[in-house]
Amino acid sequence: MKKIFISFILLCCVVSIAFGQANGNLQLHFIDVGQGDAAILISPEGETVLFDNGVAKYCDMPVSYLRELGITKMDYHVASHYHDDHIGCTSEVLDVFPLKIAAYDRGHTYATNVFRRYEKIIGVKGRTAIPGDTITMDSTTTDPVTIKLVVSNGDGINTTNENDLSLVSVISFGKFDVLMGGDLSGFNTDNYKDIESSVASKVGQVEVYKVHHHCSNYSTNDKLLSIIKPKIGIISASGIIGRNHSLSSSCR
Repeated sequence: MKKIFISFILLCCVVSIAFGQANGNLQLHFIDVGQGDAAILISPEGETVLFDNGVAKYCDMPVSYLRELGITKMDYHVASHYHDDHIGCTSEVLDVFPLKIAAYDRGHTYATNVFRRYEKIIGVKGRTAIPGDTITMDSTTTDPVTIKLVVSNGDGINTTNENDLSLVSVISFGKFDVLMGGDLSGFNTDNYKDIESSVASKVGQVEVYKVHHHCSNYSTNDKLLSIIKPKIGIISASGIIGRNHSLSSSCR
């Protein structure tokens, strides 16, 4: 029987080591990093993937949480995009939990010191995500965990907004699916483009949705929700990691 553990636990709480690495369950921990994103996926066999890594200057938060879990290394890192509330702790985290296999991102460059530090620490393990690429964990078991890299860089829509360019990933474990799309946009404005509508059909129905762009005014449109139909929504923002069984675009 497949077992899944999703953590909404805040850093101030005591986390039992029983929730740690290689306990036979699929674990997905959404880490309280304040106004930013970081989540750790631990496969039943103990393989690890870090999705983003927290906010620059507040790196003690993800590092402390990962230590509480008993993490010793990071097999993969997936960067949704290059803003400092998503990759601001790359050096601090990977210095403590060394990257073993690969780091996936949208490719290209970004003219900030945070990006340059990210690029330096990732080094030769950096991989540009190509839509359709799949990371397979526990590959020798009968119940592998897969992470499909669905789209990036605006899904063919002409935009230079870094949020619009977010890498979209879908985690799958049997019939359980999770959408991780960074700060993807869903509305056309002077600054943003609607990327969510074209992405939605490529994702399909999921059980868990890490709400795009911290539930901003310009994400989570009605078309996306009508297709992905999540049972749980995770909002990662300053002081908030929440669950909502009836997400709607009214979260804007």
